[in-house]
Amino acid sequence: MQKNVIAEDVDDFIGRMTSMGKSQMMADHDNMHRKQRHIFSFTENLMKNRYKNIVLFDEGAVILSTGKRDKSSDTYIHATNIKTKFGNYVLAQSPKPETLNDWYRMIWQLNIAVIVCLIPLSTKEDCAKYFERKVGKKLKHKRFTIRTMTTRREEDCNIYELKFSNKDFKEDDRMIHLINFTKWKIIVRPPEPRKFLAMMRSVWATEASANSVGDDKTSSPTLVHGVTGTRRTGTYVIMSMLCRQMSEHHQISLLKVCSRVRHFRYSVMRNRICFTVLLESVLVFAADQGLVDRSNVDFQNAIKNIRNAVTIEEQ
Repeated sequence: MQKNVIAEDVDDFIGRMTSMGKSQMMADHDNMHRKQRHIFSFTENLMKNRYKNIVLFDEGAVILSTGKRDKSSDTYIHATNIKTKFGNYVLAQSPKPETLNDWYRMIWQLNIAVIVCLIPLSTKEDCAKYFERKVGKKLKHKRFTIRTMTTRREEDCNIYELKFSNKDFKEDDRMIHLINFTKWKIIVRPPEPRKFLAMMRSVWATEASANSVGDDKTSSPTLVHGVTGTRRTGTYVIMSMLCRQMSEHHQISLLKVCSRVRHFRYSVMRNRICFTVLLESVLVFAADQGLVDRSNVDFQNAIKNIRNAVTIEEQ
């Protein structure tokens, strides 16, 4: 193990510490501290978590503000806010019945205009109902009301327009656009990259439309969730970031982006199937952008190798 640790000569180390003095010691300590991650809030709110083994890091976690109707200590939700040059996202665990109010509080607080739901919503065990699917129906929960205004089917997505209101802010009804992707029900049976990319483009178009309505929406993050908010969710968020990077700069920083998201959201890209979905999707997107030639033998072999990389046992 020691052979894998990058080391410096002891004399060089002593010389560096002597010449730099206190400032170097403090810089080394601060750098070490920045790499630490903590789960204090997660352990203090176990009943609000779906799984004991899917932790939430304090670093980057959404902290709910409290009002007159909330307990001052009720600030926890299993969600992570990630702000980048290639998109702002909230990666969240799906709501449980007992966390539904927290879910609405987060949406209201962060001024969420776009929600991406990556599960088919076929069972209440996977996700508590937080909106109605039929037009004209509404769902009330404490001070919040959410009414379904329109719905349509677009390829493999159900798209809803929701009106969101809060009794504490009667003059401030808000519109939310929800894209529900229904083709990734089981993790080991991922969607075709083209379908995944088509959904992403629908989200991008919706984000652009939502952000053009009012200055207050320009900085609002997109809320993305599956069940745990790590597997499908992490795959989508990283794919979207990488595709935006390719669109804007014709470059890609695969491992850097994966590492950044994983640093803040535990368990993202933990299994190989999600990684292969990501790899094939970004390659197909690169071909769509004309950055690579899809008829090239190397490109075709790369796609073939990705598809053959994961056996059933490894999934």
